[in-house]
Order: sequence, then structure tokens, then C-alpha cells
Amino acid sequence: MAKTDLTREIEKALRYYAPRELGGIKINVFRGRTTAFEVPVECGTNTAGMIDCVRINEYFGDKERVRVCRCHTWKRDGIRRIPINCPKGIADSEKTPELCDITSCRWNIVKELGRPKILVQCFEIKVTRADFRSKNGHNFVGNLNYYVAPAEIYDSIKDDVPEDIGIILYKTGSLRRKKDATFKSMTDEDQKWMILNVLKRTRRE
Repeated sequence: MAKTDLTREIEKALRYYAPRELGGIKINVFRGRTTAFEVPVECGTNTAGMIDCVRINEYFGDKERVRVCRCHTWKRDGIRRIPINCPKGIADSEKTPELCDITSCRWNIVKELGRPKILVQCFEIKVTRADFRSKNGHNFVGNLNYYVAPAEIYDSIKDDVPEDIGIILYKTGSLRRKKDATFKSMTDEDQKWMILNVLKRTRRE
């Protein structure tokens, strides 16, 4: 298979690569994802290089454990189907609090809540050892950054991959994560411009 053909096959696999967790972060798969290829590192110019593939997902960050009213979420079609014996005297379904500190109540449970955040993932495709050793195409500016390479060249490149960069291996049409990436913070400004770059080249999924 020619190099360009193999690259296209890996791009195709990346388009449908949708793990529920990356870098120890649980991705909100219900919110969809946005994937783009050949994304500029800097907005409005190609001089700083191109990223082979960038994906945008949502996840819940800044998580904390809080006490909530379990009955608060038990609705169907906006109507509560079970009676409430609330210690605070709240019986109306629209007024039942989600957060509640009455620990003795049968409806009171501990729940982990988080704030919606954006997760930017960068993928650089390397199909040969020579391709990997090239000075071009190592643009890792996302929260999570990965090399994507054929499984056949893994042994020849694994020792040269930086500790914080992950490795995803391609074999017979599928992708398998061999090494996970380390999460890196992005400034709000950098994240905003990267999202704009992706949207310019996007295919909504």
C-alpha cells in the first residue's frame, strides 16, 4: 500500500474513532464530536504548520461530590410519577431541589457533578519510521496529543515518543491505543482559536 493510501486509510479510521475515555478523561459521547483534518496550528496562516487531525469533544471537569435529591430527576414527560415525602415540605414537582443537605431523607444521595468543558485532541499520522523522524508534522498543541502509526513500526519509534504524547496503532482498518497521552492545559484564547480553525474545516458527526 502506498504511503498516501495508507494515510487515507488511517484518516478514515480516525474519523470514526470515538473512545469514551482518553487521557483518564471521560468524554461526553452524548454531545457528539467535531473532527477536522489538515488544521492550521495558527489561525489564518499555514506558516506554523498543519495538524493532521483535530477533534473537539465535551467532558465534565472540576468534579465534586455533592448531596442531591434523587427524586428531582425522576420525571417523565415533565410529570412526576411517584409521591414525595419531603422533610422540607416541598411537594410540587417543579420546586423539588436538586441540591439538598437533608442527609436523613430517603431521597438524599451523593452524586458527582462537574462543569462542561472542551477537550481538544491532536493526532499526527506517521506511516513510516522516516516519516516519524522528519522535522515536520509534530504539532502537538491540544489538551491531549497522539501519534497515530501502523502497528508494524511501533517498535522502531516507541523509544523516541515523548512521555506526554500518546500512541495509537493502526492495523487492518482499526485503531488501538497503545500509550495514553498526558492532559495539558490550554489557555482560553488558544482553545478558542483552535476551535475556530477546526470549524473552518469541519465535518460535523
